Amino acid sequence: MWRPVDGGVEATAFHSLSPAAWEGLAAEAQSLRALLSDREVEVYGRYHHWWAKLPETEVRML
Repeated sequence: MWRPVDGGVEATAFHSLSPAAWEGLAAEAQSLRALLSDREVEVYGRYHHWWAKLPETEVRML
């Protein structure tokens, strides 16, 4: 799962991912940043309350 945040894309994995999988996600995140670059990050703010309800997972800023 991902969400745009100031400074990049925050990715949350629901199970362990290999380094290669994280590298692939980082490449996708770069494309997402380009797509979302002219949009306000706060537009997606109404969904932020769901992140507090997620189980403990691995989260990375990409």
